Amino acid sequence: MSNPDIDIVPIDPLDRDLVNGWIRAQRAVTEHDLPGEPLPSPAFQRLRLLLWPDALNVERYVARRGGDVIGSIQFSMPNKDNQHLLELELDVRPEHRRQGVGTALLEFTERRARELGRDTILAFAVDSLEDGPRFDHSGQEFAKARGFKVVDQEIHRRNDLTLVGDDELGKLYADAWEKAAGYELVQWIDDCPDEIIEGYAGLNERMYTDPPMGEELDIRPAVYDAARVRNNEWTSKERGQTQFASAVVHVETGEVAGMSVVGLVPGEELHAWQEDTIVDEKHRGHRLGMVLKIANQRLLRRYRPQIRYVHTWNAEVNDHMIAINEAMGYRALCRDFDVQKKLA
Repeated sequence: MSNPDIDIVPIDPLDRDLVNGWIRAQRAVTEHDLPGEPLPSPAFQRLRLLLWPDALNVERYVARRGGDVIGSIQFSMPNKDNQHLLELELDVRPEHRRQGVGTALLEFTERRARELGRDTILAFAVDSLEDGPRFDHSGQEFAKARGFKVVDQEIHRRNDLTLVGDDELGKLYADAWEKAAGYELVQWIDDCPDEIIEGYAGLNERMYTDPPMGEELDIRPAVYDAARVRNNEWTSKERGQTQFASAVVHVETGEVAGMSVVGLVPGEELHAWQEDTIVDEKHRGHRLGMVLKIANQRLLRRYRPQIRYVHTWNAEVNDHMIAINEAMGYRALCRDFDVQKKLA
């Protein structure tokens, strides 16, 4: 669809008016589509324009009409693995929808993906749960109309830490440790200890193969090593993020058996986000997932007691991790669809 009154331009981090318009547009989209959810942090958004991990190529553009920012796109493209893939974030201000803005941005995306040799576009769309709050479904409707297919789905759960009973959590933690004899806990903020970084990198790599995924979701094995972990850590710190991490180590072999990470972004004082949690397959059956999740939540609360909410996502078929999360107080908020389009 040709739309000559829409101008799509790269985001120049030094163009104050453009950046301000981009941030205002993102916040307007979140406020409309996900009422009650945290708005994008202006501080973090500005830092993201300047810094990203070495293992990613990133491009960002805005759509303007009459000089006003009315939409945006971001491309995140792995460059060490999954080089077929372009992860897309596409937003249009609510008052400018159904006017060809999203279509123009998607057509631009597909042209650019072909130029870059990427044949798979992966995006995300929210869906309301029957007993949950009502969210805007225009994203999933737009994706379906333009040839995207739902290839995976996860439930977004949120834990209100003010409602978590310390006594009950303490009992869960003690019971889990009774099954975890022969393991020890290692915790850190931001920088993984040198002694376990190779094992920690290996678990990061396993996040691309071990968790349940839809059969048609085209995510391929990743390549992780200590250097990639250190670059990710450096990038996060330079962007003002904080990462609270816990690992369990098998004492007899020294193997890193599992890990869990929770992240914070600058400018956000109420919400935190669960990142990866994984237990190596050969060390499962010892309640290590429960140990990791509770220990890491305690680490977070010790250093950031004002944080109220922690968000996590799990595949609907991941019964084991769902059971852990619900025992800790996580409650379902919405469903997130992974929508994928293969380019001819």
